[in-house]
Amino acid sequence: MTSPQRRRMSALVVEMARSLVQQVPPETANQIRGILGRLEGPLQLAVAGRIKSGKSTVVNALIGRRVSATDVRECTRMVTRFQYGTVDRVEVRKVDGSVLTIPYDGDGVIPADLGCAPEEVAVVDAYLTYDALRQVTIIDTPGLASLHEQSAGRTEEMLGGGTGEVDERSQQAVSSAEAVLYVITQSIRADDADALSAFRRTSGGHTSSPINALAILNKADQVQADDPMAAAAELAAEHSHTLRHAVSQVLPLVGLMAESALTGNFTEADAQTLREIAALDEASRDVLFMSTDFFVRPEIPVDVDARERLLTRLDRYGARKAVDAILADPQITTGALRQLLEAQSGFPDLHRIIDGVFSVRADDIKSAVALTSLDELAAKSPPQIRDTIYDFLEELYQHPEAQQLRLLEAATLVTSGKVELPDDMFDEVRQLVTGSGPDDMLGRHGAPLPDLVQAAFDAAGRWRSFATFGSTPAQSRIGHTIHRSYFMLWQQLRALDTGGAPS
Repeated sequence: MTSPQRRRMSALVVEMARSLVQQVPPETANQIRGILGRLEGPLQLAVAGRIKSGKSTVVNALIGRRVSATDVRECTRMVTRFQYGTVDRVEVRKVDGSVLTIPYDGDGVIPADLGCAPEEVAVVDAYLTYDALRQVTIIDTPGLASLHEQSAGRTEEMLGGGTGEVDERSQQAVSSAEAVLYVITQSIRADDADALSAFRRTSGGHTSSPINALAILNKADQVQADDPMAAAAELAAEHSHTLRHAVSQVLPLVGLMAESALTGNFTEADAQTLREIAALDEASRDVLFMSTDFFVRPEIPVDVDARERLLTRLDRYGARKAVDAILADPQITTGALRQLLEAQSGFPDLHRIIDGVFSVRADDIKSAVALTSLDELAAKSPPQIRDTIYDFLEELYQHPEAQQLRLLEAATLVTSGKVELPDDMFDEVRQLVTGSGPDDMLGRHGAPLPDLVQAAFDAAGRWRSFATFGSTPAQSRIGHTIHRSYFMLWQQLRALDTGGAPS
């Protein structure tokens, strides 16, 4: 089924803003151009998490190249923006405004030596000629609760939770993000949710919400269970409920496997080592996978250094999955093994969310951020300029496309807990705004078009009744917005349905 198409909100904002800049003084016009410039750029995705959560491996997997250092070095204590460029280079932007341009190291990673002291660095801009970065800029932040007090304080401040002074460039680097990926491990600390809430306050107020925040339960293979990934999925579901007012959902991930499979870090030599392990007798293989120490026992007739390398690339879980695949199909290629490791890591679900929710909704997210910035600019401006901007905003919000922004705002109020709804209605709102297509939005994945038409019609009626009867004033406003979104979705689906629709 072809999804209903709608005009991009950003195009409408830019079109109308071109006339607005002609009506305000040059200084205000330049500020408006700066605000609108973000609409033309890629989605800004901030990756946050605690030290040793495996955040850098997740960043590398997202980029498709091992470029973020996974060891402890100066660059891991900085805010780093990975973005598309025509030439691979690293630009170290200092707090005094100067810029140092340095190459990547011999392994293609940001070098350990940035050419200046850490306290002199505002932000590191890492440019890469990777197509994956054309649509999204990844902002890697220092680990929260870092052993380095200064870098930990810097990240917490940039996430909005600190009280110390941080240079403006660094704060802007993180506050510019329109979405966040928060990396956690098995246990959630009380201030994880606080840090995510601080991110929302810092990056756009009511336009940044749990809708555009996602948590990753990394190192899922380390969950103690016969089937670690299945157990991790259950744990992620529990965390999703715990963090329901902070993130849209929690996904399990084996970041190390994903990084190795997607960046080429898993090589033909590694595959050959796995084949040699598969060729061992069953008893020897079982002993090998009992523990990390056993995996590198010297009496096993497979090169010890090669096995140690496997641990750094796949750990025991990934190695076991690959060996099982080789036993099932001795002719399996290295490329097929990479695909299997990627699939087993949980990365496809993460990629689907970023492409199907963050990137698809990036236009709405960025438009909302831009309009909020315009509203803030108006509030700080003299009366005549303020009224001109407010007139522009009022006219813009009359367009049908603006319903998407009203829906985003309503979903923010609900998912952040500012407006309480019953659990089933809470889930329905989150589903409506995060669904990548009409069937996902309606909770009817793969359903035929006539069923979707009816489902949208029923949902519109259900929410109209809720908004009219038995709801608080705040709930009623939410209800009317949700009703309107379902009604518009019904109209779009009915137009596609040649078999008719409810009257």
